[in-house]
Amino acid sequence: MARSFDRFLYPEDLQGVVPAGVSSDDSIQLINAYIEQWTRQQALLHYAQRNIKINTKRLEAQVEEYKNGLIVYEYEQALVSQKLDTVVTDAEIRTYYDTQRELFILKQPILKLSYIRLRTDAPELDRVKRLFLSPDFEEQDLLEKYCARYAIQYSLRDTTWQYADNLIKKIPLSHISEENYSRTGRIFEIIENNELYLI
Repeated sequence: MARSFDRFLYPEDLQGVVPAGVSSDDSIQLINAYIEQWTRQQALLHYAQRNIKINTKRLEAQVEEYKNGLIVYEYEQALVSQKLDTVVTDAEIRTYYDTQRELFILKQPILKLSYIRLRTDAPELDRVKRLFLSPDFEEQDLLEKYCARYAIQYSLRDTTWQYADNLIKKIPLSHISEENYSRTGRIFEIIENNELYLI
């Protein structure tokens, strides 16, 4: 039994604290941690009740509202598990896609790209362009080191799809026509404000 001010924690209150299959050493640690947390919470509650004026009516209304919310949530979960068939077949997915194609059309292009933003007088630009297109891991590592030293901003080997509108905020993508978006294995070079963008 544990005590904190005028409140008590009995052994039966600890049921369910330790999951089945936990070793005796671990279960003792779990119980001790639970008792410590309970004691701290009771102490905090005790001092809070002594030092603040509680609007009992408002508190009771909030507790009732919270309780009602929990009851409704439990009821909804029970309804969902009873009524909802959660297994969706590939055929159902295909049918949904075929009948709702307009939902899957992108409103703007998405791109996956790498870019480097440099000063126009940055050293070894020809070498950088060669490294930029190279699939070789060691050469990509060299390019990463180069960018860390000379690039104003860069993003290499990014595998995330990004909306073109978001990319335009970072790089002058508007200089590349949408017909070129699907062209892989080539570098687009754009000079703007004395800066070179390799995309």
